[in-house]
Amino acid sequence: MRILFVHPSVELYGADKILLYMLKILAENGHDLTVLLPKEGILIQHIRSVSPAIKIMVDGRLPIAHSKLSVKEYLWLPKRIRQIGKLFPQKSFDIVYCNTLATVLLLYTNWGKKRICHVHEIIENKVLNFAFSLLVRIRTKDVICVSSRVKNNLLFSKKYAVVYNGIPDLAGKTLANNVGEKIVFALPGRFMPKKGQWFLVEALKLLPKDCLSQIKVVLYGSAPPNRPELQEDLDLCVRSNGLTDTVEIHPFVSDISEIYKKANVILVPSLMADPFPTTVLEALMFSCPVLATNNGGAAEILSDEYAKLISPHDTLSFANALRSFVDNRSQIAKMGEKARLKYKQDLTIAEFKKNLFTVLEDF
Repeated sequence: MRILFVHPSVELYGADKILLYMLKILAENGHDLTVLLPKEGILIQHIRSVSPAIKIMVDGRLPIAHSKLSVKEYLWLPKRIRQIGKLFPQKSFDIVYCNTLATVLLLYTNWGKKRICHVHEIIENKVLNFAFSLLVRIRTKDVICVSSRVKNNLLFSKKYAVVYNGIPDLAGKTLANNVGEKIVFALPGRFMPKKGQWFLVEALKLLPKDCLSQIKVVLYGSAPPNRPELQEDLDLCVRSNGLTDTVEIHPFVSDISEIYKKANVILVPSLMADPFPTTVLEALMFSCPVLATNNGGAAEILSDEYAKLISPHDTLSFANALRSFVDNRSQIAKMGEKARLKYKQDLTIAEFKKNLFTVLEDF
């Protein structure tokens, strides 16, 4: 089967990683795959490592729709669709697979006999949500959502499918989550206020010095390309609040084992409604308990056996949750074992493959 994947970014964050896993699954099953991207980036070399047979095309005219576009830019998108629509002849592919709502406008080409949209986003703006929901519904009924939270956010979504992401087992076994002199909390992710790093600093400010002396917090990531100033803002936030002895800031690392094998607890304190953070899956795989906000898709798979959930913007609850790990160090290893068990039961790449193929066959 000839499948064209259209993807809006070229990095190695959540949806990018899930794309790689899907490509590997489909390549191993003998499908003829093409990936269309808007620009060059690190993702390309990882696609090539999946399979040299995967064809990669880069075209800067790719119409990427997102909430930051101006009205003028949105009005320009139909022209870009017409321009790029000539890239392939009609019905060149059995399936055009739009990975994320950002590529939804490519559903309006005639490149494929069938069109599938895989939704990784929660759109909180009601006007944009209506527009994206309508754009999807007009052109396809074959929609996969990464969580029930994502599905319920979309309009006209009653018959859409939910497939939880799964990831390959990079840990290989249950890891002994041994706490050293200090409990290591890690927060991997884009440096943006909505991802919770500033929220975390506010919570740390509420902890007494005797508690802070028993923890280390490591932030891994980088600022978005269009907002590089956030890197310096975050560093200044940590320094101005006297937390340099507690908080370390590290650049993004492609080898995730460097993060999780050094961490005792993973933090996912998103203020935005995070659709289904890959960070949570990686934490469970590496036997790490999770402390997350309860407003996104992660809450659907997390229980108090291996996670603590807090409300976004509730700084006091965040601080208390952090302190609870300090006051009950022995619970960390036990929670880590149960985290690993949850991963093995429901979130492996084999489970993802089974669920994905079941849905695709129904389509």
